[in-house]
This record gives sequence, C-alpha cells and structure tokens, in this order.
Amino acid sequence: MSQRAGMTQKISVSVKKDDLALLRKRARLAHGGNVSSVIAELIAREREQEHLAQLLELLGGPVTMSESEREAIDREILGIAAPRVSKRRKRSAA
Repeated sequence: MSQRAGMTQKISVSVKKDDLALLRKRARLAHGGNVSSVIAELIAREREQEHLAQLLELLGGPVTMSESEREAIDREILGIAAPRVSKRRKRSAA
C-alpha cells in the first residue's frame, strides 16, 4: 500500500460489477463522484454500529420483552392510543 495525502492509504479492492455501479452512483449523488468518500462513509457507519454495540453491552445487553410490551412502546412512539378493552362480559347462553 502506498502512502496518500494526509493519513490515508491506497488499497486495491475487488467488488462485483453491480456493487461497483452502486458505489459509483452513490459517489455521483452524494460526493461529487468521489468513490473514496463513499468508502469513508461506509466505514463511518460501521464504526457507529460498533460503538452502538459497545454501548448496548455496557448497558447490560439487549432487553427481552413480550410482543404486547413491544406494541405498547410502538404505540407510544407513534402517538397511537392503546386499543380499548371492553369490560363488559358476554352473556352466556343458558
């Protein structure tokens, strides 16, 4: 690997043709055509994910919750009222 400007290094990477097309498209849309910037963006996202995993571990790991608890949290986040539960009992056929 040869030394590049600043702290970067040049590398050689083999990717599928369609993956390269995707990288180039992202480079055109977001980085003025600079594929290296797309790679740097992907690395930054991976670093973020690693930090989130470390934080989750520090906080004691993932929490197990029931489906009803998960739904209640989703409703709270979305500002949706909880479904009303009827307190009336059905009459039994006698």
